[in-house]
Amino acid sequence: MHFVIMGSGAVGGYFGARLSQAGEKVTFVARNKQYQAMKEKGLKIESVFGDVQLLQINVVDNLSEVKAADVILIAVKSFQLSEAIAQLKPIINKTTRIIPLLNGVNSIAELQSASIADENILGGLAKIISQVKAPGIISHTGTKPHITLGYIQPIDENKMTDDKNSPQEIAEVFLAAGISVGVTKNINTALWRKFIFVAAWGALASVVRVPVGALRSNSSSLLLLENIINEYAQLANAENISITEKMISETVRFIEALPANSETSMQRDIESGVMSEFKALVEYPKQLSQKHSIETPTLDFCHACLSARLDNI
Repeated sequence: MHFVIMGSGAVGGYFGARLSQAGEKVTFVARNKQYQAMKEKGLKIESVFGDVQLLQINVVDNLSEVKAADVILIAVKSFQLSEAIAQLKPIINKTTRIIPLLNGVNSIAELQSASIADENILGGLAKIISQVKAPGIISHTGTKPHITLGYIQPIDENKMTDDKNSPQEIAEVFLAAGISVGVTKNINTALWRKFIFVAAWGALASVVRVPVGALRSNSSSLLLLENIINEYAQLANAENISITEKMISETVRFIEALPANSETSMQRDIESGVMSEFKALVEYPKQLSQKHSIETPTLDFCHACLSARLDNI
């Protein structure tokens, strides 16, 4: 398979490197300093699951020289998605699969609104704690990186084996590359389960400005964390996504097991004064709370604090 990695940062760079390490054909799309570093020195992954240095990689800063792709992993930030879609459109053919690995829950809808056919879209999500340590160097810490895949619409299971580049077929390639992967029949629930984890934690962490260890060791901030997770779960249920009490408890336990120095990407971006995913992870849930007339006091507090802070950056 030919994999195109749209966004070769902390997420796309890691998974693309593992695929390339396993011998798959991979084209990385990067920009600015990351592109220059990868062009000149390749890509290095520093990981608790094994380092890798790729000296010779195929990296471009746009897709004008790429004719087609089997799988396109979109790993840009949510505010970069529309630009990424415009670039990838010319390389889509009938069997191309586009898998968004963004943090939000509305990237599939944005692909559809850009006239990308449902047949070309697979739902996807990535679970990974990583960051760009320096241009061309990605640092992964914490839990084992994982990707979940699934059809965005129900499909006849008898036809899945005839479906070229199906979730199952792509999952087999990931597994062969040593990437933990799962295929779900309900990708929307899976997306929201990740969302109530990364968005709720990210919203609060961006306000309190501490790593997860300090956040959960303080009884007051831990209570706020549990509250905002429950609020995001209420929003999911209002959107007809069933998030159970068991799922909420599992989310809290997962956060409790993270390395103490873990931070969210939105938290790091806001702290650095660069563009963040505030709109997708905080503003969008705030709009849902108003749409469904749901009281979300902790989300409201985080939204107000971050809005004021971002207005002054």
